[in-house]
Amino acid sequence: MVIQLIPNGIQGKFSTRVGFTASKKIGNAVKRNYAKRLMRSLVYKQSSELASSFDYVFIARQAILNKKFYLIESEIMRALKHLNKNIYEQK
Repeated sequence: MVIQLIPNGIQGKFSTRVGFTASKKIGNAVKRNYAKRLMRSLVYKQSSELASSFDYVFIARQAILNKKFYLIESEIMRALKHLNKNIYEQK
């Protein structure tokens, strides 16, 4: 999974935006939709870790279909903490 983070310049309650994508390289529509649903559920579970005023884009890769749920969850948690650390160090 790849996470892209872009500052959006929006202030306020709804300043964080999140998008999910899976290309046809992952497989048919059923597999792509499964990957997006999986990422969506895990990211919303960790929504408190998302920094405000940023756009997040989560891009699924083929490996997400073969990993266990808890492994993907820990990977997302680790990645978000790492991104937040870098964001707040730059400010």
